[in-house]
Amino acid sequence: MLIRRAKKEDYPAFAAIEAEHPGYPAWGEKGFAAEEKNPNSVTLAAELDGRAAGFINFWILRPQVQLNTLAVGRAFLRRGAASALLGKLLEYAAKSACREIDLEVNERNAAAIALYRARGFEQVGKRPKFYNNTDAALLLRKVLPRA
Repeated sequence: MLIRRAKKEDYPAFAAIEAEHPGYPAWGEKGFAAEEKNPNSVTLAAELDGRAAGFINFWILRPQVQLNTLAVGRAFLRRGAASALLGKLLEYAAKSACREIDLEVNERNAAAIALYRARGFEQVGKRPKFYNNTDAALLLRKVLPRA
C-alpha cells in the first residue's frame, strides 16, 4: 500500500469512490481541485495495485488538524487503506506539532466510527440532523501526546 500526495489525475477516481457510497458528502472533482488553493490543506491517495484505493483530506491548523474527508473504494475495503491513510495523517500531525485532531462522522457509519475509536478518537459532541437534515454528526477528537 502506497500513501502519497494526491495529483489532479486522481480526482476522477476519488469522485468515483465517493459515488460508490450513497449518502456520502461528496466533493467531486471540483471540490478536490479547490483544496489545492488552500495552503493548509493536504490531500493524500492510497494506491494499491496501481489504482487509487482511497483518499483523505485534512487541514493543518496548528495546533489542530481537521479531518475533512476519508473514503475507500468498495473493491479495496478491509485491505488496510483507511488505516494507512489515517496513520499518515497522524504522522503529519506529529511533524506539524499539532495537539489534537478533530472530525465529524455520520452516526450511522459504524465502520468509520470503529476505525476512529480504534485509533483513540473519543466523542466530544453531536450535531443533530447534520446530514441531509436527518442523521446526526458525531464530533470526535484525538488528543495527541506531547513530543
